[in-house]
Amino acid sequence: MIKAIIVDDEKLACESLSQMLGIYYPTINVVATATGINNGYEAITHLKPELVFLDMQLSDGLGFDLLQRFEKIDFKVIIVSAYQEYAVKAFRFSAVDYLLKPVDPDDLVKAVDSALTLAINDSQQERLNALIENTKQEGTKERLLALRNTEGTFIVKTSEIVRGESKNNVTHFILSDGTQIRVTKTLKEFEDLLRDCGFIRCHQSHLINQSKIEKISRFPSPSITLCNGDIVPVSFRKKRGVP
Repeated sequence: MIKAIIVDDEKLACESLSQMLGIYYPTINVVATATGINNGYEAITHLKPELVFLDMQLSDGLGFDLLQRFEKIDFKVIIVSAYQEYAVKAFRFSAVDYLLKPVDPDDLVKAVDSALTLAINDSQQERLNALIENTKQEGTKERLLALRNTEGTFIVKTSEIVRGESKNNVTHFILSDGTQIRVTKTLKEFEDLLRDCGFIRCHQSHLINQSKIEKISRFPSPSITLCNGDIVPVSFRKKRGVP
């Protein structure tokens, strides 16, 4: 059996989540529920669960405050939140498993499956740390982006990304220092995520950081030269979006 703890100050939310886990995951045993940071910390420390469902808004503070009490997070975390806008973006940037209230059964299955298939390692701690930082930076263009692939999870500043290039539903990110990171996600997913950070889609296969533009050429064909010397094409359909 997998031991789980739910940390949420809403009694009905705890009961509902416990019931759904009983239906979809009979191998998960909810050994305790907690309503705040102090009793949540005590329950986790004493019972040592493998999985924790953590609400972001608790009676005595934020879920982040609870996480920061642990020198090392040796349990898997699924964030639960009632916030729908900035929080979701922060979750996506940080690549953490999350659920929005009211919890949908399909979303629960996706989040739990994702959490259980990933080994506990330093990348979870890094992703949670990135989430904490990303929630602090709301309203700015700078974010920490978690890029997952078979080699692990890479946390990069959006300001360090020069461009992304799509090949067969795989996105290759090129950083300022020449590092390349390959991610099995489409460019469209990153276009939506990075738009507010100053990135533009100049071509079906190319997403660029506007702050890295060195030169824009119109002839013989539209193209953009970036700070690292890379030259990327500008498609006819995307010309209006290029500064």
